[in-house]
Amino acid sequence: MARKKAEKNAEAANTAGKARAGRPAKGAKRLDLQILGVPARFMSPRLIFLVCVIVLSLFGLLMIYSASSVTSLISSATNFDPAYYAKRQAIFLAIGSIAALVLYNIDYHAWSSNFLTAIWVVTVVMLLAIFASSMGQGAYGASRWIGIGSFSLQPSEFAKVTVILTAANLAQRYFDDASISFEEFVKLMAAGVGIPLVLILAQPDKGTTMVLAATLLVMGYLAGLPRNFILAVAGIGIVGFLILSLRDDYSRARIVTMFNPWRDYYGDGYQLIQGFYAFGSGGLFGVGLGFSRQKYSYLPMAYNDFIFAVIGEELGLVGTLGTLAVFALLGWAGAQIAKNAPDLAGRLIAAGCTGLIIIQLFVNVGGVLGMIPLTGKPVPFISYGGSTIISCLMLSGLTLSVSRVSRLPETVHDQARQRWQMEEPVDDGWTGYDGGDDGHYEETFVSDPVPRSMREADGAYDARPTKLARSSFTIVEGGAGGRGSSQGSGRSRIDLGPSATERLRGGSKNKGKERR
Repeated sequence: MARKKAEKNAEAANTAGKARAGRPAKGAKRLDLQILGVPARFMSPRLIFLVCVIVLSLFGLLMIYSASSVTSLISSATNFDPAYYAKRQAIFLAIGSIAALVLYNIDYHAWSSNFLTAIWVVTVVMLLAIFASSMGQGAYGASRWIGIGSFSLQPSEFAKVTVILTAANLAQRYFDDASISFEEFVKLMAAGVGIPLVLILAQPDKGTTMVLAATLLVMGYLAGLPRNFILAVAGIGIVGFLILSLRDDYSRARIVTMFNPWRDYYGDGYQLIQGFYAFGSGGLFGVGLGFSRQKYSYLPMAYNDFIFAVIGEELGLVGTLGTLAVFALLGWAGAQIAKNAPDLAGRLIAAGCTGLIIIQLFVNVGGVLGMIPLTGKPVPFISYGGSTIISCLMLSGLTLSVSRVSRLPETVHDQARQRWQMEEPVDDGWTGYDGGDDGHYEETFVSDPVPRSMREADGAYDARPTKLARSSFTIVEGGAGGRGSSQGSGRSRIDLGPSATERLRGGSKNKGKERR
């Protein structure tokens, strides 16, 4: 009976040893949860992020159709097609999905190092092309688009991706690789990041510049820049932004309108006030999907800059909070992807892409609610705009690429453990004591479990047990012999007396002696 128990315990030890050594054993239960063959710690944020992007993009198509159907139905420019803007957005969504898929399937290290120079040159050329009179297109006092046939391209949207990749590459080279000095880091940042920002600001596009600047501050904090330095740069940036805005009549009017939109009801404050009416009409649950009144030519740009107001009117407070909750979930998933990134560049790319999306959301929502000046920045994934949805999907593809490349972190200790080997137990089930008269004990290993029943013999310690499963204690040649050892013996077994269990509880034979 005891031998069967020993064999059973030895089999359990063998199974546990193989599991610890990374070898799947027969009947062994996996302790690490996996999703589609990938550890859950990597796959869960990836799937959540992907689902949030899909939900927001499809929800955007629905809201664009609802907010633009009336306007496009009465316009000859849209061929009186109520689904005109929704169809175009679907085309842009398909293009952006293909771009995101390409970015996802290629290691992000290629984008942030191998292809970075070419990407940066193309971006700068596109930004410079805006100022060419034959290509640039302007609106609302700014030149931000390049006309390509019936489509218009906004290079500043794609410059977001370039700036994030450049900043992540330089941070990796300086902070982790130490391949460049501080002076080189500053010069390269001024050229690689500063030039695109200056070109975007010169359009002028203060909204995109502000969003990118805030994103770079977040990336700098994660890279390890001192907090006081980041606060100082943020303060200087805010002061500079105010100075530039107050010099421009158009931007100055937006700042004044934020404090009192009713001062110019039918002028500068009209759009903001109509947005307030939309939120007020929506109440808690909204007037119903598709039943907005403000989209009947009352609210300008209802399907673009102010689509969040239409959501508030048709779906109410519940709809707006639900939309923000999906963005919050996307932000959490992006943060987890950044946390599990294999290096600093991956961490900054994932955090930068996700942070830019969330910051742009807050800029739009804050402007629509009158909390900050209007900047004209759309809601990511939801507002109408080809360049916007494509760039957002490209940012998502980069983030997912970081998640795809992420692996379990391997330290020097992990590498050492991989070289360990577990000894197989002896064939006879390992009883510890070979049953001979010479007091010899078989060699055992730490991994072998020793059940309590096998440590005792009939409830008491015996110097010569018949079913003892304790390994012997050996000393090197020349050590002092213990009980049962012979003088001059090169190898002796030291009897340490009763086991810890026996000393604490006492056996049936000597319990009374111990109490006395």
